[in-house]
Amino acid sequence: MCIWQVLPIARPESMRRIQLLVAEDNYADVYWLKMLLDQMGVVYALSVVTDGESAKEFLLKRGQYEGTPDPDLILLDLNLPRLTGVDVLRQVPNSEKLPVCIMTGSSLEREAVQKEFGLRRLAYIIKPVERNKLLNCFRCYNHLWPIADELSR
Repeated sequence: MCIWQVLPIARPESMRRIQLLVAEDNYADVYWLKMLLDQMGVVYALSVVTDGESAKEFLLKRGQYEGTPDPDLILLDLNLPRLTGVDVLRQVPNSEKLPVCIMTGSSLEREAVQKEFGLRRLAYIIKPVERNKLLNCFRCYNHLWPIADELSR
């Protein structure tokens, strides 16, 4: 329902700034993710939506989300209010081509999500989000691989 922007912390000019969309209704999880990104030295702009309907509208660039930048990575919680993460993916055309990293507290949903949407094995994070899990998620997408490599040094 709501969206807020977190401005990036200044980082070395060599790393490209990435646009992240986080669809997560738990503010503690968002706070933890932001702390981790800062700790890792990621240069980022963070857009946060707190329910599935807003995530869908953001990805479709409707209403208040018209003109928002395309995310380089979408961190999508499966258990969102209004629409689940799975419902968001079902309702966004060509969602299988989006750079999505599923986040959930349980490993039970992994197989069903992979079967339906063909997401890569590593594009799935069991919370809490940790450095290596996030780097593995970056490595699932060619445009983020160089950033993962730089952060691994």
